Order: sequence, then C-alpha cells, then structure tokens
Amino acid sequence: MLVVCLMMFSIHSLKLQQRRTREELVSQGIMPPLKSSASFHEQRRSLERTEDYLKRKIRSRPERSELIRMHILQETLAEPSLQAKELQLKRARLADNLNDKIAHRPGPMELIHKNILPVHSSIRQAMIGKTGHHR
Repeated sequence: MLVVCLMMFSIHSLKLQQRRTREELVSQGIMPPLKSSASFHEQRRSLERTEDYLKRKIRSRPERSELIRMHILQETLAEPSLQAKELQLKRARLADNLNDKIAHRPGPMELIHKNILPVHSSIRQAMIGKTGHHR
C-alpha cells in the first residue's frame, strides 16, 4: 500500500512539473487573464449573445423543401459540385432561347395587320391604300 501511495505521489509530482504555467495558458487562450478589462468582459458577453442568437436561428431554420417551395433554393438532382455548372448551362439555354425569339419576332406592320398593334383609322386607311390590301 505504501508503495502504491509513493508511486501515485511521484506520478502527480511529475505531472505538476510538466504542467504549463498560468501565463502560457493565458497566452494560448485556455485561461482568462487575472485582471481583464471591463471591455474584454463586455466583448465576451456580446459574443455569447451572438452565439445564442445564431444557435436559436439554426434550430428554427426552414427545411430544404420549404426553401425550394419559397424559391430560395433550386430543386436539382445534380451533385453539389455540379450545381453551379448546371445553373450556368440553364442560363445559357435561356439566353439562347430569348435571343432566338427576339430575332424572329414580328415587325410592326405584321402586328398592325393582325390587329395586335392599334393605329388610328386614318393611318390604317392610308396604309391599306399604299399596300393595296382591302379588308
């Protein structure tokens, strides 16, 4: 029993010798300094409040399906690493489609003849006389 006590004492003595000093612990951010300023404590309280706020927000954040329904996230089957490329391709296709529609849109005369674009009757009569079309 005495041998066990001596061994334990020797182990504890060795651990105490190897223990870092308070200054080392303070410099590594493990322990607070003995005389810390009021601004430090205020900053720490502010960080703790921010941490609490963020934890509450994370707990109450909407599910992915809700974000998709609200059009915040896009519904996609692509891997996350490919989602940016998928969006880029989708935008390029949309731009091509819009450019094609703009290139083939009807002119003003066609819109007037189809009664889509309104014109004053006197102008219509002049146009009919000029083009030779009668309604």
